[in-house]
Formats: sequence, structure tokens, C-alpha cells
Amino acid sequence: KILKQQDKIYISDAAMRNAVLMNEDIELDPDELGLIAETVVYKHLRSYYYNSEAQVGYFRESSRGKEIDIIIKKPKAEIMIEVKYRENAGIKENDAIVTMAQPSIPNLVITKKDIDFGFYTYGDKTIYKIPAYAFLYLLGLYESKELELE
Repeated sequence: KILKQQDKIYISDAAMRNAVLMNEDIELDPDELGLIAETVVYKHLRSYYYNSEAQVGYFRESSRGKEIDIIIKKPKAEIMIEVKYRENAGIKENDAIVTMAQPSIPNLVITKKDIDFGFYTYGDKTIYKIPAYAFLYLLGLYESKELELE
């Protein structure tokens, strides 16, 4: 497994990104919204873990085309996060988030819809789905109380 930190570019200001790309209709393009949602989640996680031992990056295995959007590597655990900000945020057994998951570590799929909430088991692995707005709210709540995510 490789934790990459530099190769994936996130433009942290969505308004600046859209101005540079001259893209005014992002709310009509699901792919663009997905990229912005991934950037927002990544940016908030980087900020959250700024003063900790955790490394925040991503994983990409080009030989098999597998990618994990965000990986938080902590001394005792590795949390994997996929951002699937679209209408159908289904998870398949051969998705990287499932095949690479460690049985005792919570892994997250950040989604768009309210109904995409709950946990899904794949053998001895568990994937938690949570809407982006709820995840970001809870992350902010943890940050305000100076708690650390497990």
C-alpha cells in the first residue's frame, strides 16, 4: 500500500477553481460537484489532523486502477474514505474501499443523499455511509470539543 501525499491536486477555494476553469454551471454537472465535495472533505480532514501524528493522503494503484480518495494513516490505524457525491452511491464488493479494508477499522463512504446513511458489512469488513453534510458537521463538532476520531 502506498500513501501518496503530493500528486493529487486539490484547489481549496471552490469559487477560485470555478473562476479559473470558467465554469459557471457546476450545480448541473454531477462530476464537477463530486470533485468539489471530495476537495471539501479532504480540506476539512487535513485541517482536523493538522497538529496530530496522522498523515492525510490518498492511495492509487495504477496497475489495477484502484483508488481510495482519502487515507488517514495514524500510528495504530489506517482509515479509508471514499467520496461518492452522486445520486447512486452504491458500494460493490470489488471496490477498493471494500477489498483493501481492514476488518477492525471503520471505513467511510461520504455520500450526497440523506438516505445513504448506515453501515454495510462485507464478510468481516464494515463500511459506514454518511451524507457529506452530516460528516462535516460531526467533524466540526469533534474539532470544537478537541476530540480525535478513532
